[in-house]
Amino acid sequence: MRKALKAVTLMGLAAALIAPAATVKAADMDMGSTKVTIGGQLRERLEWYANEVGSGNGAELGGTYRARLRIKAELSDGVTAVFVPQAVGIWGENGQGLGLGESTSFTMHEAYMLLANPFGIDNVIVKLGRQEVNLGNQRLVGAVGWSQAGRSLDGILVGYVAGDYGLAGFFYGKLNDVGKQDAWFRPGIKYENGTENADADIDLYVATWQGKFKPFGVGGTYELTDIYVNPTSTYANTLDLNKNGKPDGGHPADININTLYARVTPTFDTDFAKIKLNLEGAIQNGNAVVLDTNSPDYGKNVDFSGYFFSVGAGADFDQVTWAPSVFVGYDYYSGDKDNKGDIDSFWSVLPTAHKWLGHADVIWVNRDLYLFNGDGLIRAMSDRSPGVEDLYFKLHVKPLEKVALGLDLHYFQTAEDYDVETGKVKTANTKKTSDDLGWETDLEAKYKYSKNLCFSIGWDHFDPDSDAAKIFGGDKAEDHIWAQADLKF
Repeated sequence: MRKALKAVTLMGLAAALIAPAATVKAADMDMGSTKVTIGGQLRERLEWYANEVGSGNGAELGGTYRARLRIKAELSDGVTAVFVPQAVGIWGENGQGLGLGESTSFTMHEAYMLLANPFGIDNVIVKLGRQEVNLGNQRLVGAVGWSQAGRSLDGILVGYVAGDYGLAGFFYGKLNDVGKQDAWFRPGIKYENGTENADADIDLYVATWQGKFKPFGVGGTYELTDIYVNPTSTYANTLDLNKNGKPDGGHPADININTLYARVTPTFDTDFAKIKLNLEGAIQNGNAVVLDTNSPDYGKNVDFSGYFFSVGAGADFDQVTWAPSVFVGYDYYSGDKDNKGDIDSFWSVLPTAHKWLGHADVIWVNRDLYLFNGDGLIRAMSDRSPGVEDLYFKLHVKPLEKVALGLDLHYFQTAEDYDVETGKVKTANTKKTSDDLGWETDLEAKYKYSKNLCFSIGWDHFDPDSDAAKIFGGDKAEDHIWAQADLKF
């Protein structure tokens, strides 16, 4: 049992699929045959915006917090139970400083049971319940660690460790369900006969194979993952199939989207540096069918055909003063060539995009750019996305043992030209087009105060192109300054 779990952990292939990494061990208690480990995290963050792109809000200092308690109980026969309750909130929330406010931000971030070698089957693990899910480098599914609340999914993971060669895993998760609960679960009624009777019912299916190149004499990792999502009903109720490109009010639809993703990240040790390469890509297919029997578009179909790729190279100079690490990369998320017919924009499912598309979070949160869940699992498909291109450069150094510095530069463009006047995908009537979005600079400094406490400060500057004003809601630059204390025990 211990050998299998250790192999999974050391491979570092899907760490959060196997065990959450949000906290470190604090104290152990032996309770008969049960070993209980208690840990936790307290993270406090101050943020100030000189100007927020789109809203124009600025000159505002705010504070947020995350408080997590992790309880891990190792039972007999390879059974483990993990509970991670958390409270997340804003400083001064609910009039806390003015009266006796009551917080409403308490949630159960994780609650799962882990079975090692169930029924005597070697090298198999089963993880059942609410859990953080990180696939590979979190391009498509991630826990969004920067967010104070973070992301966790309800589901079941079955994994198999194939020695040093890799990890095969299957995950089923429920993203949203139709039904109600009193003494038991009762299923609801989906959208039928033009009447909206319930919220969306959304399932997530993931099959993945991840491994290390070490058995082949090369460093680095590889991954092949397939993700299937099937949103139905209200989350898709703005689907526009009108052939003239104008919104027709939208019709609830049954949607099926499958994403096939591959990644290779070989590394090579040399006398002067460790060379790193990154090659990854994904293709999407699926369809949406209008369900509203009262709609003139009833039964009509639209196909998905988005794609994504990323290429990059870098080096870690561990033997050089300040141990610099550099990386240059290019990401491409396909956009729609027009706002009619099939959807060519790439949808990134549930990514930790903060890690890749700039720490200012301007690009991936913006509904007009990136086919993502800005305010629902799937954004309004009547406004087709022009996609995103990102040319980036990263430089990280360590001038002192306890100090680390980072600089990230991004140059953003759209994958397809957009209409400057509307900010949408260009049409036959478009008079002026552009593909420029803007520049972003992210600076960060970290100081390791102790084994458990880390201080960090950062400055994120996004300067939008003037032609992109309609997309962002303005062309005034955004400045976001933050300071954070992260305590783990």
